[in-house]
Amino acid sequence: MGKIQENITLLGVTGGVGTGKSTVTRMLESKGMIRIDSDEIAKSFTDSNSPVRKEIQDIFGKNCFPEAEPADRAMIAKIAFSEPEKKKALEKLVHPLVRKEFLNRLLAITEKAMVAWEVPLLFETDSYTLCDATLCVYLSEDQAWDRVKERGGMSEEDFRKRVRNQMNIEKKKSLSDFIIRNDNTKEELDRELDIILKKLQMRFHP
Repeated sequence: MGKIQENITLLGVTGGVGTGKSTVTRMLESKGMIRIDSDEIAKSFTDSNSPVRKEIQDIFGKNCFPEAEPADRAMIAKIAFSEPEKKKALEKLVHPLVRKEFLNRLLAITEKAMVAWEVPLLFETDSYTLCDATLCVYLSEDQAWDRVKERGGMSEEDFRKRVRNQMNIEKKKSLSDFIIRNDNTKEELDRELDIILKKLQMRFHP
């Protein structure tokens, strides 16, 4: 697809469940990048005023989307990762809406800027084709589970299902321009991100 705007340098950030993608993009934001999170956009379509509320109810049932309340996202996720056809139907419904909102936000940026775009399915979709560079944040599966377990809200069975439903992390690493193993101190992570930022600036803003 290629570059969307000449004034934007777009870094696609991906990784496995629980590897710290959001931590990385928030740190990049603190360093001056603009942060856009595809998951946060996707969640907006399960709010009580979602324009696709009825369609989501049709896929997952009214129990997942109580009257005048946001969807039960945990229930939807549990069903989606257990029933592939429903997961596929949800993605077909929501992904185009997320892409449209992402593009609207990107096109609203008029100044010269660097954007950190957090996309769990960066390579599973064609999202990577929009990026100037890509970054994979990774941990071993057991380390990632330890982090997910600490923050709560997901069983180990559901975690393992989500991991199996995503592209193998080694494949993601092999496709990425930059790789961060996110098991060091915050200070070390900060230093690694500074190095990546300098490389991006040298490559796109010499």
